[in-house]
Amino acid sequence: MHASATRPVRLDVNGFFSHMIGRGGIASSDLELVIPRLATVLEGLEVRRRSGELAFYDLPYDEQAIAQCRSLAGDLIAEFDDLLVLGIGGSALGTKAVLDAIAPARRARGLRVHVADNVDPDSFATLLASLNPERTAVDVISKSGGTAETLAQLLIVRQWLIAAVGERAWQRHVVITTDPERGPLRALADSEALRSLPVPPGVGGRFSVLTAVGLLPIAAAGIDIQALCEGAQHADTFCSQQDPWHNPAALHAGLLFLALRERGCNIHVLMPYNDSLLRLAEWYAQLWAESLGKARALDGAVVEVGQTPVRALGATDQHSQVQLYVEGPRDKVVTFVRVVQPHQDVPIPASPYGLEELDYLSGHTLGELLNMEQRATELALAEAGRMTSLIELERVDEAALGYLLYMFEVQTLVAGALLNIDPLDQPGVEAGKRLTFAMAGRQGYAADAERVRAMLQRKKDELVLG
Repeated sequence: MHASATRPVRLDVNGFFSHMIGRGGIASSDLELVIPRLATVLEGLEVRRRSGELAFYDLPYDEQAIAQCRSLAGDLIAEFDDLLVLGIGGSALGTKAVLDAIAPARRARGLRVHVADNVDPDSFATLLASLNPERTAVDVISKSGGTAETLAQLLIVRQWLIAAVGERAWQRHVVITTDPERGPLRALADSEALRSLPVPPGVGGRFSVLTAVGLLPIAAAGIDIQALCEGAQHADTFCSQQDPWHNPAALHAGLLFLALRERGCNIHVLMPYNDSLLRLAEWYAQLWAESLGKARALDGAVVEVGQTPVRALGATDQHSQVQLYVEGPRDKVVTFVRVVQPHQDVPIPASPYGLEELDYLSGHTLGELLNMEQRATELALAEAGRMTSLIELERVDEAALGYLLYMFEVQTLVAGALLNIDPLDQPGVEAGKRLTFAMAGRQGYAADAERVRAMLQRKKDELVLG
């Protein structure tokens, strides 16, 4: 796939093919057999998009939602110093990815944003103790409005706010982001007259970063959400192409599918060579795992498919994981993310010691060294016959992030269609939610509570040590 100077993001898939890595690679003829199927998948997705079934495709163009989030973010910035985001999974990971990628020095004036995406009592109590409730706004995010972790946090934070500002003022601190019509949080927002934003009904949590779920806290942090969405629009011009050879999301999905089916590569490593993109790899891990890990195909047949995502960080994990990737089982594809232009680079000074082991570094920069490390790892894997791909960003900015987020989401849908599963549901997650409700004593889950008791009784004491 040829690079284009107009793209903030470029995809290089040479590392999948036998001309680059030898016998372990895919032959061009293998891909040619999949291209017609990819074309059919893309045609089907376009039909579903036009019917409104795949609402996430059009989120970057929702000017009303963008303006609404920017306006409310401006109000919060005028009133508060900090924004506490309560949400988990898809309600948090996209926000964290963008917040980490865009450093505070490159933002406009905004709030300090804290994402509480777990119910670990130690970390949550420590976070609350670090904030001044009188100067803190709270964004409560749950698409369904019934997420147990988020509702538990809300009850705690409500009490925390009331203790500081009183029964009549706590509501001014809270924003609810949830379904526009139904669910416990929507009912709460209506009954307490809380400020609220809608999550479009047709958009699942892990595809929701370009809804109010991500856009409000990202805008409140002083990050340009218009540029973020324009980057996603730019990606759409390529990812909506019906020719797979000109569609980076489809081509990458097709090659990852072939790696899984034809070469047994059931692990996909996303390895950015930039500290600020590590959270992006964590967001991608949820997207890929929750979307593609399915027990049943669309026709109900048991298939138990999926490709396990692993996040790694270059060059750090060259010293912890790459040994396994180069010489271990041939069950992995590694996708590198490389940044061409760091926002600031650090020159390596000349060595005063006259040692060749130091002298060769002089004249380079840390950015150059990091990218040499990336290229060296890519080529070492190629020599070992291991599959790789490379995503190259000109720089880490809102446009590139919007492009990447959108491209990965479309790639996931294409991969799901190739695997003949539904990438938009998560029945395995729902099973865990039911058992949590049962253990917490929620009404209507008595049968699940009995299942919990029966399963725990099967444990043998002799197999519990300590």
